[in-house]
Parts: sequence; C-alpha cells; structure tokens
Amino acid sequence: MKRPVIWFSAAFAAGVALALRSFSLPWVLALTLLAGCFLFGWKWSAFRPACVLFAGVLSGLCYTQAYHAVIQAPCAALDGTSKSMIVEVTDFPKQYDTGQRVEIRVIGSRIGCPLNFRTLAYLPKTEQDIKPGDELTATFDFYIPNQTQGFDRASYYRSQGYAILAHVNEEFGMVVTAPSHRPLRYYPKAFAQTLRTVYMQHGTERQAAFWRALTTGDRTALTTTDTDHLRRAGLSHVIALSGLHVGFLISMLLLLLGRKIGTYLGIPVLLAFYLMVGWSPSVVRACVMYGLILLAFALRKEYDSVNALFFALLLILLVLPDALLSVSLQLSFTSTLGILCFAWKYQHIFSVPKRMPRRLKKVYRGVMGSLGCSVSSAALTTPFLLYHFGYLSVFSIFSNLLALWAISLLFPLLFLGGVLGIISAPLASIVLKPAAWLTDYVYQIGDFFAAIPFGVLYCENTVDFLLSVLVSILMILMLWLGNKRVLAICTPMITAVLIGVSLSRSNAAWDDWTVTVLSEGNGQAILVSCGDELALIDCSATGYHDAVEDIKQYMDWNNQQNIDLFILTSIDKSAARNASELLQKVPVDMVILPEENREKNAVYPKFMKILREQNIPYDKTAPQNELQVGDPVLGLSVLGRTERKLVVRMQSEQHNIVTVRALTQKMLLELTEQYPLACDTLLVAGSFTKDADKMHEILRRICPNQLVIENGWNSKESYDGIPASNPYVSGTIIWKTVREEE
Repeated sequence: MKRPVIWFSAAFAAGVALALRSFSLPWVLALTLLAGCFLFGWKWSAFRPACVLFAGVLSGLCYTQAYHAVIQAPCAALDGTSKSMIVEVTDFPKQYDTGQRVEIRVIGSRIGCPLNFRTLAYLPKTEQDIKPGDELTATFDFYIPNQTQGFDRASYYRSQGYAILAHVNEEFGMVVTAPSHRPLRYYPKAFAQTLRTVYMQHGTERQAAFWRALTTGDRTALTTTDTDHLRRAGLSHVIALSGLHVGFLISMLLLLLGRKIGTYLGIPVLLAFYLMVGWSPSVVRACVMYGLILLAFALRKEYDSVNALFFALLLILLVLPDALLSVSLQLSFTSTLGILCFAWKYQHIFSVPKRMPRRLKKVYRGVMGSLGCSVSSAALTTPFLLYHFGYLSVFSIFSNLLALWAISLLFPLLFLGGVLGIISAPLASIVLKPAAWLTDYVYQIGDFFAAIPFGVLYCENTVDFLLSVLVSILMILMLWLGNKRVLAICTPMITAVLIGVSLSRSNAAWDDWTVTVLSEGNGQAILVSCGDELALIDCSATGYHDAVEDIKQYMDWNNQQNIDLFILTSIDKSAARNASELLQKVPVDMVILPEENREKNAVYPKFMKILREQNIPYDKTAPQNELQVGDPVLGLSVLGRTERKLVVRMQSEQHNIVTVRALTQKMLLELTEQYPLACDTLLVAGSFTKDADKMHEILRRICPNQLVIENGWNSKESYDGIPASNPYVSGTIIWKTVREEE
C-alpha cells in the first residue's frame, strides 16, 4: 500500500469526527475489532488497504473517547465550582472596557484534578500590568460556556483546547506576583509584545493594527469595519496566521542566512514562532510541515508534501481531537490540500509562452502562480466557507491577485522593522515606511472590493450549499484532468456565473422588506429596511456588546449610507444607552422620541444636547392612536398612550410585528385595556417572564403567534405554548417579506 500515512490519517480523522458526533462503541468491542483488523491485514495482504482504513477509523474513535474520558471529563467536572488557588499566566491579557481575559495554567493537584490544564480566565482590571510567567492568587469560579448568539461557545473553546473557562470572584480579591526569574518559554511572548509596541510607535493606529494581526495574530486592534472589508474582499486569510505566514518567515530566513544556516536555524525559529503566537491548528499544521521540509533538507532526504500534510493532521488530532471542529483547521487543511494537489498542475498547463518577452516572464509566472493557488484553494474550501460563514466573496481571486504580492513583501519588512525598532528607532522608521505604503495599498484593495454591492454571494438555503458542493466537484475534476482549453474557458465562466448570480440576487433583494433584531444583551436595536430606506428602533447594548458598532456593521454589509429614521421607544439606558454615540458616528436624518421625558434622566440631557449640536430634525410625539411614521414602504407606526414610552409596529404584507420592550407588564396591561394591540409577533423584555399570571393575561389579550424575549429569560423553545426565541441565545433574528420591483 502506497503512502499509508495519508490513508490512515484520513481514516483517523473520520473516526474522530464520528466520536465528536456522539457516536461510540463499547470498549471491548472496539478493541476487539481493532485487534482483529491488524491480524487480518497481517495475514492477508490483499485486504491490507481496507484494514488500514478500518483500523484508522477505529483508532480515531477509541482515541477520542479515551481523550474525553481521561483529559476533558475531569476538567468539565469543575463546572459550577469555586477554587482558591495560585495559577500561572501564560500570555499577555486581552483588554476589555471593564476587565481583561488571559490564558492561565492550572496545577491540577492543587484543586483535586488529576491533570494540569490551561484555560481562559476573566479578570478585573489591575493597576499592575500582567505578563506571562506572573502568578495570580485568587478564587476562581469555573463554568462551561453556553450557546450565545447562535454560536456554540463550548465546542469552539474545546477546539482551542479549553475544556472549561473561569472568572475571578472579585469578592475575595486577587494578588498578582511577578516571578524572580521569568521562564525562558515566555520570551517569545515578550518579543511579540515588543513588536506591537514598535508598530504603535512607527505606524498609524490603523496600520499598526494590521501589522499586529499579520505578524503576531493579534486582531483585537482591528476595527470592525476593516475586518469586515477584508472578509468581503476575500482577504481575511492574510490576517489569520497560517501556512502563508510561516512560509514567508522561512523564506525570509533562508534568504537572509543562506540555505545551509537557514535550514539548521529554521526548526528553532519555528518553535519560537509557535510559542510567540500560541496554539492554533493552522499554525501547528504549517510549523510541522515546514519543519519536515527543513529536516528533509538537512538529512538530504526526499520530501513528500502531501504525506507531511496528513502527518501534521494526525499529530494535531493526537494532541487535541476536538481541533477537528476548528474552522481554522478545516480551511487551512483543505486549502493546503488543494494547492498541493492542483496548483503545480495549473502552473504547468499555463506555462510561460515561448515567444513572451523575457521581462514579462517573471510577471506571468507570478500571476499564474497566484491564480493557480487561488483556484486550487477555492475548489476545496468553497463548501466549508459557505457552511461556516454563509457567504462567499466572488471577487476573492482578483483581490488576492492584487494584494498577495504586497503581503509577501510586507511580512519580512515588518519582522525586520520590528527587530530594528528594538535597537534603533531611526532604522526601524526607514524599514517600516515602505511597510506603511504597502499596508495602505492592501487596505485600499479591501475597501474597493468590499464597496461593490454584489461582491458577496450568500448561501440562502440547503440547495445553495449543495450547488456549491457540485461546483467544487466540477472544479476538482477540471483541475484533475488538466485540460488547458477546459480550464481557460470554465474558470472565468464559473467566476462570471457567480458574479451574475450575486448581482441578480442583490438587485432582487434590494426592495425586500426586512426586520433585523440584533443581539444586544439587555438592550435593543431593531433595523427595518426596504430599498434605500432604513429605520432604527432603539440603540442600547449591555455587557460586551456594542450597539453602535453592530449597527455600523449591518449598514456596511447591506450598503446603507445613513439612517433615515431613528425611533426611541424610551429615553433611558434600556433603550438609548448608546444613542448619543450613534448620532456622532452615523448620519441620521430624523429622530422620533416620546413627548414627555424625565429631565433628570442621565441619558436624556446628553442625547438632546448632541441632537441639537448635530442639527438633526426631531419630533416629540405621543399619539393616542397609531401614527404612521417614515417612508410608507417601511410600514412603521408608533403609539404613545403610555407616558414617556412608545410602542412601535412594523408591518408588511406577511408580517405584523410589535415591540413593547419599553413598557412594564403593568403598563402593557393598562394599555391593552383601552387599545387593541393584536399582532403576529411580540417583542418583550426578559422581565416580563417574572410574573407568569400577568404574562398569561397579556398573551391572552394580544394573541401573538410568536414571542421574542430579550436576555434575562432562560431560553426555551416556547412560552405558555407560544413559540419563543431569545436573540442572546439564537443570535440575530430576521424577518423578510419579498417584494417585487415596481
């Protein structure tokens, strides 16, 4: 059997996948089958390939079951417990408005756990800067994260190696102790922090954020807008550390030090780079593969890249089986597999024409190499992108063609400039100046393609996903057959079809009536759009949510330039906590607010001051009957029978939605005694569920077919027999009415 590592690793991954899907076998049966498989394959060589595959599946299944029982279960058993202990910090913390998050190493014997483990801990702000190697003495509350905003946080953190999370119980305080001698393994982390400092000194805030992401994997400084633009342009992979970056690092090393010295120093450099950026399946995969390349060079042995890829996959799954759930690993592996299998064939097919001028040959090779990698990668990654993210950048091939050459120059410049910045600031400025120009160029590429209204193709249903799988299979077949004429015709044809479908859908969806309820914790932000008309109802968020950034992100993705109508159902923190900030950052044409408001309210004076400073028209209203507001296509009406509050109805041909989130149960009962408030969907505050009798009476009077209950309610599928959802758990909620263009 040729290349058994490939077949066994693939089968092992399949076994891991089965175990992660909760499939299991009794230990005795599994081990018996595994032993029988080895004996059968040893005695009858004709069946050896099938035995290798079967053994791989069984091995992956058994190993994952054992890993979960021995490694993860003891950690998960800590859920809901509190432990006073001393832990070691393993990385620099990520800062938030009210706290910080840091990775820690827990000594299991100190808390009755059989194994040491690492986890993420949420800490309060500290006057003393926390660094890797510091010790924290505190009481930690352990918990398994739940699902929020439609995102399975528990599975995500397990794929990163965190079986449980923790936060410091502030009642008992926390002490930070610096070590007398900082362990050597944390020096790469300190170097990464030094690079970030150098970048902040020599670049603008926007440039430094990109540099930090490109070299250290720290994307926290990137704005939501820049991150989204890179995603929509198909360039988000350049700020997600992967084989691309490790390849740049090794190439730079070989170029500066020569092949012999660079080869011998390469493996230690790879280890240092891994310690610098931390665990990431895509980085580990790349480091293992490039490490094997360097080892093959040093030993003068033949190197098999596909074998190395599957060996890296096997190694990652042996260290952490749950890494198979990582989107990073899935995209990194499939992208690399596509490039290794097909990119060379693409370049061979479109080799340099004999009559081409010598000066253009290098350019041609570069263009064909970039196209070959992009097409080969897209052939395998497209279904994964649509499954996980729900969209595909149709111009990604073009954006990568224009940007990757700049990234290939930018990465070594940043590392060189960062090192020089430690020695001499003037020298660093000389190197980082062209890096700033290249960064601005990459941003411009991202902004340009992100601004194209039909540049993103969304996966709207299962049929779309199945079609993407079919297209990927066709692309793989075309690349496998290697017919130049077929590739030359079909590659641009597929791209043109994707652009055409995206353009057609974009135009068709422009006139659709859409209501979007954003997930904002205990706050509320509802967007109603139709064509170029956009209305916002309330602007308030709590916790780690940022209502203004979420609204700007919605507008950016939906090509909306301004808010035509801003309705506030109440001028208080529950509805208008972030309203003042919104007026300063987003163009607003008109504001509607309740007629009466408390002058001493902390939110009201500031909001009115900014409203007048911005010269934004506003209307204070308290209609006793529903009053239509805004453009008729939005289907909005307000009711102001309750003092200092507004009720808003959003209505189309198919939907009748009412938000009474600003009202208390008592207010709503008084209102419905005087005014019928029938609707199909009712949006209420989480506090409404506290008094079941009042809630039952409200539902009897309004008779909604669906409920939306904000955070604060223990989410269930129904309430009092009525289907119910919670945006904090399910994520953004959308209702749509398709309208034909007139």
